Amino acid sequence: MKTNVFVSGVARSGTSALVSVLNTNPGFLIGMERYFFPIRRCEITPEHFKRARFLDVQEGDTHAKNLSMAQQGEAFRQARYVGDKFPLLYQNFDYIFETFPEARHIYIVRNPLSVAESYDARERNPEDKWRKSWDIGLREWNDSVRAIARLTPAQASRFHFVQYEDFFADSARMNALFRAFGLDAVAPEKLASFVTKFEALNARPVDRRDDIRQHVARHADWEAYRALLGRIDAQNADAPKADTTTFESTTD
Repeated sequence: MKTNVFVSGVARSGTSALVSVLNTNPGFLIGMERYFFPIRRCEITPEHFKRARFLDVQEGDTHAKNLSMAQQGEAFRQARYVGDKFPLLYQNFDYIFETFPEARHIYIVRNPLSVAESYDARERNPEDKWRKSWDIGLREWNDSVRAIARLTPAQASRFHFVQYEDFFADSARMNALFRAFGLDAVAPEKLASFVTKFEALNARPVDRRDDIRQHVARHADWEAYRALLGRIDAQNADAPKADTTTFESTTD
């Protein structure tokens, strides 16, 4: 029996990279916004994650080019967790909780300034079709962390929380997530490229805009953010210790 998993957070917070990390472990098979429109319209059902449907790319399905793993029947057979990522899933939490009461969730949070700056960089790129401004990004970030703050204890117990700045910097933190889901660790060399990319992104210069920084300082919901970081600290403190001797076998 497979368990459904939803990956969310907010745009520009590393949800796609997180899915790529998850899919290094054969215990996970997560789509890259596999069902964008059914989720957005609150039409997603457990049937979408059954083998016959998940492996069948139909008209209206999105990001099919990223489904190379999903199109392999053996990958589906091995997976214990099958699901999809939808960055703004907080907008549909009520429907998802009702329709998938046993689903697990992985939620990633990134600091609000970096999120706003990333929205801005994409909007100002003439070759990018992105049409959301940085202030929309902050508004979505606020709404997202506030939705997490409103979770009931029962709902929050279905979530594993990830901090962007911490998670991608260390393969041990990535493997802690796998252990939290009852899976073996992945060999660190399988995760090294994510650490390298994270370090390169951190080294890349960012255009400084004081208007963005001032707005974020004044209007980000720091209380909800601190509460979420507190959840992450408590979760990590309770996590089982790393077992460096057991690694999950993976295929390229």
